[in-house]
Amino acid sequence: MDIFSYSRISTYFNCPKQYKFRYVDKIPSPVPEGIELFLGSRFHEAMEYLYQEIPREVLSLEKLKKYFQMLWEEKWNECVKKQKEKNFQSPIRIVRKNETMQDFFQKGQLFLENYYKKYYPFNQDYTEGLELKVLFDLDPEGQYKMQGYIDRLARDNQGILWIHDYKTNSRKLSKDDVNFDDQLALYQVGVNQSAKYQSFSGVKLMWHFVAFSNNESLVSECTQEKLVQLKRKYISKIQKIKADQVYPTQVSRLCEWCEYLTLCPEGQKKIHEYSNISPPLSEMEKNAPSDHSLLKKSLDFQKDVSSYNTSEQLPLF
Repeated sequence: MDIFSYSRISTYFNCPKQYKFRYVDKIPSPVPEGIELFLGSRFHEAMEYLYQEIPREVLSLEKLKKYFQMLWEEKWNECVKKQKEKNFQSPIRIVRKNETMQDFFQKGQLFLENYYKKYYPFNQDYTEGLELKVLFDLDPEGQYKMQGYIDRLARDNQGILWIHDYKTNSRKLSKDDVNFDDQLALYQVGVNQSAKYQSFSGVKLMWHFVAFSNNESLVSECTQEKLVQLKRKYISKIQKIKADQVYPTQVSRLCEWCEYLTLCPEGQKKIHEYSNISPPLSEMEKNAPSDHSLLKKSLDFQKDVSSYNTSEQLPLF
């Protein structure tokens, strides 16, 4: 039985073709990891370390930043090794050519500093779980299942559970946005189904926008009626995905960040249009295999030479 996640479902509704590449055909990424994902992963790992240590000690900001730097170096080295194994053009994929690896490292350090200064000594609540996996049913029969990972689950002195989520991108949601954001509400469905958390008096959802200088956050709550509607909504989404046999391409500005851009003539064409470059379609067709089985065989030889500049991808350390 397929178990869906919020990100998996979101991938389909952003672009069914990308969904097919990733989840149906299970094609390994033909390009290296994107810098945004790299930065977000390192920040989440640092937060996990910070809260893991709190029962023993409250880490100093300096120690936390050094841990972040250690992770950055370690994972960078892994990316370099993978580049050689996979014959990638660069260890890390940076779409915007005016940004560098060092820029993102400095952003990560600033995110940590801002978060630390706002929440020190981190006694607002008590951590119940870090990167906590939740597996839950959308229907009583268990035919539709979802899973997810909560960045941090905590409880306060009033017996309320808090689902914390760290956002490292530069898009800040409004209060109205979070009221219609499904991801944390789905995690609440998972928490509600766990016998371990039945005794708590309520659940609150909290988004931390760490990319902003004041480390803004927003809080929301979901009624049981909303959660029932949410489950119905995602059953319908899963049914739509399972019924699809075509998986059409949905072109947008997001194509620039798609790991499968080198395999997608439609996405490449759209990027050229955005860049005011319009190569003849015959060139696009000539450079992109039309038979999908050929795409699988050519994965190791695909290089996105238009998106990366090796001179910008030098190690920070």
